[in-house]
Amino acid sequence: MAHAIALVLILLMASSSCSVPCLALAKDASAPQQQQEWKPRQPVKHQPLVIGYSHNPKGDKVLQAIGHGVSVVCWSFLHLDVDDQDPPNPIIRTDLDLSAIKAVRDAAGKDVLHMAAIGGWNGPHPPPGFSGAQWAQTFVDFNKQNGYIFDGLDWDLEGHDDRTAPTSAFTLDTLDVMADMSKALKEQHGYIVSMAPAESYLDVLAPDHQFSLDLNLFPRWWEKTDRQVVKVDTFSHAGRQCYAYVIHRAGINSFDWVSLQLYESFSRFAYETTVVAERDGENVISAQMDAMRRRAVAGFDGFDVELPNYGRVRIQVPPWKLVFGFANGWADGTKVVTVERRALNRLFVRLKTAGVMFWTIEEEGKNGLYLAKEVNEAIVRSKIDWHDLNDDVLPDEDEDEQPRDEL
Repeated sequence: MAHAIALVLILLMASSSCSVPCLALAKDASAPQQQQEWKPRQPVKHQPLVIGYSHNPKGDKVLQAIGHGVSVVCWSFLHLDVDDQDPPNPIIRTDLDLSAIKAVRDAAGKDVLHMAAIGGWNGPHPPPGFSGAQWAQTFVDFNKQNGYIFDGLDWDLEGHDDRTAPTSAFTLDTLDVMADMSKALKEQHGYIVSMAPAESYLDVLAPDHQFSLDLNLFPRWWEKTDRQVVKVDTFSHAGRQCYAYVIHRAGINSFDWVSLQLYESFSRFAYETTVVAERDGENVISAQMDAMRRRAVAGFDGFDVELPNYGRVRIQVPPWKLVFGFANGWADGTKVVTVERRALNRLFVRLKTAGVMFWTIEEEGKNGLYLAKEVNEAIVRSKIDWHDLNDDVLPDEDEDEQPRDEL
């Protein structure tokens, strides 16, 4: 009954120029007044976000994706680091061409947000010795130095291919920095702040309250009878609710949106919508929609996690902050699944969550899939005045099954 009530509530609410590496500089008191009063852009209200990650601002892919509907570009990646001074100072380091990002920003216009994505797979974690507030000021200074090209910061700290590497686990100090830096950027500096945890890092459907700092765990939701495919791939890189700690310490209001990586390798989402769905005779479209619905309801209801220093706490991610993250043309269908077009249609008609994120813009067009176009089309469909939410109000299957690259 509680899940049913939560789903009804969700539906009701739905209707209602620098070379790299770059270092941060201290504030310049002689800076023009116009720059001192600069404020980050804010997310477009009442419009689902279409978020794409990119590491290459020099090609035409990003502007093409923006033309297809992308409203947020997360530039990957930037890192929290220290310089070679004694004692060391905190800096922001990146291999991204910031002048090229500025050119994209200028060409895209004021309605597109540009986020600095921190971390990435195999990426470094913040060095110890500095508080979240210090890192926040370092980022603010860095952004000012580089012409305010970023509207905010997006957390993407993850694990490492080498399961014995130091970054195959978080430390509490790292999680504290993530939380405290987020809170400072949001409350003191007015920046947009988001996170993109792998699904296992923030598992709203976890059957227990367990927490771990490790990022080299076996994906336990794969039942023993189905684990051979995972073992053949020698995959053991899951986490266990580490980002829940960040949300609790910072507070959910420190984050404008939470992008749940349903494309995590061998994720719970992949297992439910492939192995379990096939075993139960459920078609993949219904399986994906049901899986997204369960996650939206569970995030709204909240889920308990036993956190170090805090004990058992309740974590909530309301639908207006929840973004589902998918792979585009690089998905292999087993390790990582591709979201179905009609599942997207139903997502925006039925749940009206905050939007969709995808990795990565550079893969748009691979295997004929332009995911930004498909997401944008689903958003347009959702604005039609449906009389109810039954399946028969959606376009017929044959009408919907046009070639992916001809949307």
